[in-house]
Amino acid sequence: IRRLSFDLRGLPPTPEEVAEFLGDERDDAWDQLVHHFLSSPHFGERWARHWLDAAGYAESDGGSLNDPTRPYAWRYRDYVIGSFNQNKPIDQFFQEQLAGDEMIQGEIDIYNPEHESLLAATGFLQMAPDATRTSNTLMDRNNAVSETLKVVSSAMLGLTVGCAQCHDHK
Repeated sequence: IRRLSFDLRGLPPTPEEVAEFLGDERDDAWDQLVHHFLSSPHFGERWARHWLDAAGYAESDGGSLNDPTRPYAWRYRDYVIGSFNQNKPIDQFFQEQLAGDEMIQGEIDIYNPEHESLLAATGFLQMAPDATRTSNTLMDRNNAVSETLKVVSSAMLGLTVGCAQCHDHK
């Protein structure tokens, strides 16, 4: 129970959970325990960390001396945690992050939870280091796009494409 709890939730089991499991004599006690841990909100928190690392999640723009904060980055973080807790299919998860704003039918209603979620999902495209809020030169804009492409390709394709920034050969 301890290993399972750490693996699925990143937390130790409570003494009550241990006692309940040890006292459970049903044939499917283990299956019930796995289901209990998978349905915990801590499951999404634990496993979303891996995706947030791949996505370059940060609460600041990064890369500059005057590093402005991203005050709404938490919305993307919460979207990822919620997606893991909902067991969202990976293709839908990727699609929402790349084009969630385009998936909204009709007028955008920020008070509609589905619209809010789709808009938060596109925060993925803003996770790369971006100096354009403090220095909006052509070079900074190109670097921001380049860093975004690196994050998208490495997180979603498992490929690095940074070399394509300078090279165009096979």
